[in-house]
Amino acid sequence: MVEVVVNGIRATYDVRGERGVLLCPPHPLMGGNRFDVRLERISSALHRAGFSTLRFDYRQPFRNGVGEVEDTRYMLLYMKERHEFVAVVGYSFGAVVASNIASESDALVLISPLRRLHEIELKDSGVPKLIIYASYDDIVSVEESRKIAEMLSEPRRVVELETDHFYTGRMDALVKEVTDFLTMLD
Repeated sequence: MVEVVVNGIRATYDVRGERGVLLCPPHPLMGGNRFDVRLERISSALHRAGFSTLRFDYRQPFRNGVGEVEDTRYMLLYMKERHEFVAVVGYSFGAVVASNIASESDALVLISPLRRLHEIELKDSGVPKLIIYASYDDIVSVEESRKIAEMLSEPRRVVELETDHFYTGRMDALVKEVTDFLTMLD
């Protein structure tokens, strides 16, 4: 594991294999960063499955989503220079951000995506995608989550987990779904 800075963006890069995964953190104004427990758990499982991962922090100050998409694009380019296959995983706000660069990646995982936040909205792409949402989410209702999943194009896999927005008590299931999906794409 190595700490890197790319265009002023601080990141943790862990090289484990040929395939890479970029993990996008939740909302920075709500405490979201590269050390988010969900991202760390997913990253650890992906390492065991032979993936390299890069988790990063958005630059400050907050730039209404537009700047965060720009940061994510820089990090995706960094990964693409080092790996032939690069998937993007985003959680909550990070899912909206990740969707905005998904067409430049090989696969997409959206965890608790929102339709719109600040100046950015969820974008569809033709890459294989996994959409995971929580049935007891108090930030994105299950009805809204189902509509979001339905509006995204194939190829897609949709998983509803019985938990809240933070995946309390279902973290292992979340991690397994993400790891299984990305491993299957090999």
